[in-house]
Amino acid sequence: MAGARRQGASPELRARTIECEVLPGLEPFCAAEVRRRLGGDAEPPGGGRTRGNHPEGPPAGAVAFRLRGPLAPVLQLRTAVAAYLVVRVAGRRPSALLGDSSLFDQVEAVRRLHPRGAFRSWRLSAPGRDSAALRRLREELTRRTGLPEDPDDGDLFLRVRRARAPHDGWEALVRLGPRPLSARGWRVFNLPGALNATIAAAMVELSRPRAGDRVLNLMCGSGTILIERLARGPAALAAGGDLDPEALGATMANLEAAGMAGAAALARMDATALPLRDGSFRVLLADLPYGHRMGSHQGNATLYPAVLAEAARVTEPGGALVAVTHELRLFERCLPDAARWWSVERAVQVYQKGHHPVIHLLRRRSGAAAQSPARSTTSRTTTTSESTNIVTDSSRGSAVAGSGRPTRMAWSTRTKRR
Repeated sequence: MAGARRQGASPELRARTIECEVLPGLEPFCAAEVRRRLGGDAEPPGGGRTRGNHPEGPPAGAVAFRLRGPLAPVLQLRTAVAAYLVVRVAGRRPSALLGDSSLFDQVEAVRRLHPRGAFRSWRLSAPGRDSAALRRLREELTRRTGLPEDPDDGDLFLRVRRARAPHDGWEALVRLGPRPLSARGWRVFNLPGALNATIAAAMVELSRPRAGDRVLNLMCGSGTILIERLARGPAALAAGGDLDPEALGATMANLEAAGMAGAAALARMDATALPLRDGSFRVLLADLPYGHRMGSHQGNATLYPAVLAEAARVTEPGGALVAVTHELRLFERCLPDAARWWSVERAVQVYQKGHHPVIHLLRRRSGAAAQSPARSTTSRTTTTSESTNIVTDSSRGSAVAGSGRPTRMAWSTRTKRR
């Protein structure tokens, strides 16, 4: 098994079980992405549902399916935290895994997906990992892979667990890559409080992305949402704004690492006083400060209603604002006053490491009752990017296209850094 390695893997006709680890609350997004990306190659396991809480399906936080075809497309899933090949064997003890070659065959299949040397060590997560049966399994893994065991940082990651009803025996899960899918390779510059990329990908899906969209990422931080939108597909215009020059620099660095340099316009701008004309964007995406790691609860009480009003001004009728926040009560208190501009179309709660943020999809109302919020009268300047014009108010800041270097720094306060 430690012999020749080649990149890629030829398609297989034999169906294999894949289980995706998902942040609880995002299971429907991952199941929909599996159908969209994998099509007829993916089917629910045993003819069941792909969502959690089904007697014969995976629990909350997991999406399972049977795959007929190559494994490589699974690595492109953006709403899954990680993806695993699942091996199931009958038996009362985990030593049954030693008597079945399936586990070692699947380990080899995973290694073939990546260049030689992508895996440098392995690790195992299992109940009773120091039992005699699992010690023998660990010894066999070392022998067959030719890799050392690193119980803390091994990048070839395996999990062993008891099979869930109605099955008996044990299951071994082999992660499909040396890193979780959520650990984006483009993230070369991070900022405190950065949004989980799978949440950003779900926000993009809620916006119903189309190639003709003009998209603005408010308070863009290090660019997670903006990059996820561009990775999902082209847009007529993709722009990001933040008050913090360091954040704009981080966004530009991550865009370049993602191979998207020049694909987005960046500007230093205040989310409560945008230097943009009325109705200039179709989709707005925002990760609002939660009030503990970034921002403050007192500051958010002023910021949230101002952002909702200003976002309504620059969003065209029928357009969308997709915003995520952990300040749930505050956001809900702001919605009645903002109802003249926004209707609540959907709310999705996500569970992540003790946080329970909610993603809100708001739809910009149309008609006389949805008149844009008032704004101050200012002069306007136009900055041209490679793809389009961004009309700005000179008193409110300057737009930049592609370079990430604002021509004028007009503010001293900062928004949330992500």
